[in-house]
Amino acid sequence: MHIEFVFPFSQLALWLGLAVLGLAAVVVGLRVLDKRRQRRLDRFVDAALVSRLLLGYDPAVRRPLFWLTVMGAAFLALALAQPHWGQAWREVRQQSHDIVVCLDTSESMHAANPLPTRLDRAKQKILSILDRNQGDRFALVAFAGASALECPLTHDLGYFKSVLAAIDTDTISAEGTDIASAVREGVKVYKDESERTGVADSATRAILLISDGEQVSGDALKEAEKAAEFARVYVIGVGDPNGTEITLPDWMGRYVGAQDAAKPHLSKLDEETLSKVAIAGKGGYIRSTPDNSDIEQIYDYIKQLKAYTASSDVRLRLVNRYQWPLGLAILCFACEGIWIAIMPQLRTRRMRQIASGDSGHA
Repeated sequence: MHIEFVFPFSQLALWLGLAVLGLAAVVVGLRVLDKRRQRRLDRFVDAALVSRLLLGYDPAVRRPLFWLTVMGAAFLALALAQPHWGQAWREVRQQSHDIVVCLDTSESMHAANPLPTRLDRAKQKILSILDRNQGDRFALVAFAGASALECPLTHDLGYFKSVLAAIDTDTISAEGTDIASAVREGVKVYKDESERTGVADSATRAILLISDGEQVSGDALKEAEKAAEFARVYVIGVGDPNGTEITLPDWMGRYVGAQDAAKPHLSKLDEETLSKVAIAGKGGYIRSTPDNSDIEQIYDYIKQLKAYTASSDVRLRLVNRYQWPLGLAILCFACEGIWIAIMPQLRTRRMRQIASGDSGHA
């Protein structure tokens, strides 16, 4: 008979070890409590006189309580492991969210802060998000001075990853950083999807903006407020608020002046702008971190969205039998309570037997 648990079979030794440690802690705890009880009894009555002075006293009467507690804890641990055996037809539903990723591909994303570059770090973060949200649909919008949809909404994450790998700072020919255009393109994706399917539920949708926030043109706040009607806007800031020096390309002379364009430019993470965009879009802002704590936060945000059923199928699956060990655990604890209730009667019966024996001997 094939049996599976809620955890992978490769972790069986780990879970079994934890279960043994837990049961050992229960046994030790019960032993300590029993010794404390015995010490309290010894303070009043000498151990050698207990059987004579306390008629009906028998330590063996309490022994079943120990074993019932240990067995109940063991069955409870087994129930938590959720054993599966036996097959039955079950409906399997794939729950999903829709996420449009807007990736900044402007020249400032070339900055080696964080290493290797801001754009490479942003791509790494996107891949981590894909791995954590396998059932969701993703679309990819690249933006600089303008924006373009590079990958439509799809469950094919392999295709999404191949498109993402080809993205660089030359993907968008229009130079600059227009966050407003990116948010507007994300909204357009959802508008087109609503027209195609007839379904428009903003609670299942998100726009994930990844940028250093150095906005050159456009009104991002106004567009984020409009976008909130169609999706939540979440923002990941990539870079360092203290900034790092980069050399501006020639085209930046039209914005900062020809002389200033030739000088090194201090490129900073503009958290103030990105935070305002997130607030206007009724979402949240997160700064990129060296570890994946930022991805955990994004994952939590996405899980707070309402999920929709993307597909449904009937498959032969193993049946979760956690009710059986859970029922046995409840039975053990119930028997423990019953035993405690009848213990006084057992002591009374023993006292009568002792009294009858003493009378016969006299």
